Amino acid sequence: MIEEQVRVVAIEGELLLLEAQSQSACGGCAAKKGCGTAVLSKVVGQKFSRFQAKNTIGANVGDLIVVGLTERALLNGSFVIYMLPIIGMILFALFADVMFVDDVDDWLSKDVSVALFSLLGFSIGAGFARYHFLSSHSKESYQPVVLRKLIG
Repeated sequence: MIEEQVRVVAIEGELLLLEAQSQSACGGCAAKKGCGTAVLSKVVGQKFSRFQAKNTIGANVGDLIVVGLTERALLNGSFVIYMLPIIGMILFALFADVMFVDDVDDWLSKDVSVALFSLLGFSIGAGFARYHFLSSHSKESYQPVVLRKLIG
């Protein structure tokens, strides 16, 4: 289980509206001054992510709580969100490459067609990923779980 500390911002029925501070992945790296990611995170500033979870522990507004997400949900979600668009892009590009005939005089139109088909495949893959996450089954399996209250 992957855990994160979050703050309760609001309560809507049995759901908590939670806010988590986004952290840079390289916060503890020794090469902070020479790292572009660390510099960019300082320029952009602190960001907060908001999401909902069921109130199973009786939390109140302002409480600091710990939520968890299973490793399986994180891995499956990462695969869907990153790989489906890429797989769609590659498959559509291969399809366009096979379907359009090589012509010595008109090589540019084939390359443009392959590029446009790859963008179409990327968009369709991203659409499937969006549909997957919006389906009711996915909403339950990717929902974070409130584990415990830290400060209340």
